Amino acid sequence: MTTSTMARPARKLDEFEELVYMYAARMGPHDESQERWDIDSQASNMRFESATKGPPAKVSFLFSIAPKMCNFLGNLHGGCAATLVDVLSTVILLGVSSPGHFSLGGVSRNLKITYLRPVPRGTEVRLTCELVHVGRRLALLRVEISRVDNGNLCVVGEHEKANTDPEVDQRI
Repeated sequence: MTTSTMARPARKLDEFEELVYMYAARMGPHDESQERWDIDSQASNMRFESATKGPPAKVSFLFSIAPKMCNFLGNLHGGCAATLVDVLSTVILLGVSSPGHFSLGGVSRNLKITYLRPVPRGTEVRLTCELVHVGRRLALLRVEISRVDNGNLCVVGEHEKANTDPEVDQRI
């Protein structure tokens, strides 16, 4: 398993923030032969900002748009934005999980991304994820990517996940 270079806040994290930070720090490829995701997070200066258990549960990250994240026009690539929404929204779901209830992170059932404004290379952004609803089998998460300099909302994502955990009392 890779070790992350995701920057930890200088302040002391509470128990929930520590849990969410650890899940976020472990995201990415776990095959050492692949290019390591933490190198990309280092290049984009990915930093854990905060997490709250809520309700609603929320997590936020700060990072700069790195050249590897851009399309040929020099803006955040739509596929990269979708990947960020997918991977980082799962972090907050793992943070509130329990055995039998999204402890494996679930699988994506629907991922809807709305692109409102381009995000140029080098722009500092805040990605905020919120747990809108979690039930026994389905969860809905909302993600916003906003510019730090002017607060403009650039990308909105809705991520619906299905629970894949085996029943806790299920016999093997």
